[in-house]
Amino acid sequence: MEALAAVRLKPKKVLVVDDERDVREIIAEMIADLGYEVHGVSSGEAALNLIDESSVDLLISDVKMEGMDGLALVKRVRQKFPELPLALMTSYANDDVHRMLSDRIVDFLLPKPFNMNELQGMVQSLAG
Repeated sequence: MEALAAVRLKPKKVLVVDDERDVREIIAEMIADLGYEVHGVSSGEAALNLIDESSVDLLISDVKMEGMDGLALVKRVRQKFPELPLALMTSYANDDVHRMLSDRIVDFLLPKPFNMNELQGMVQSLAG
C-alpha cells in the first residue's frame, strides 16, 4: 500500500530545451516551483538522448536554437513518442510553427515573452 502511494506522489517530469542558459534556468525554476521534476538541456540532440534514457511527461522547446532547432526536434520526438505532449516557445512564430500546431505535431505554442500564469496553465494542461 505504501509503495502504491509513493508511486502516485512521484512528480511529473518536464524537459525544457533552450540554448540560452539563463532562459532555460528561469523557466525550469518556474516549473519546479509548481511541483514538477524539471530537466533542462541546451540542445535538441541532448533532449533526444535524455528522452531515450528516461521517460518525460512533457517536452517544452525553444524554436530557434543552434544545431537541431526546435522544429526538427519535435518532428523527431513526435515520430518516436507520438503520445508525448510537446510545446514550443518562440518569439518568431512563422508559418512553419503555426502549421505544426494546426497539424498537431505540437500541442501548444507559447509566445515569448510569457508570464508565470501562461506557463503554469500550459504545463498543467499538458502534463497534468
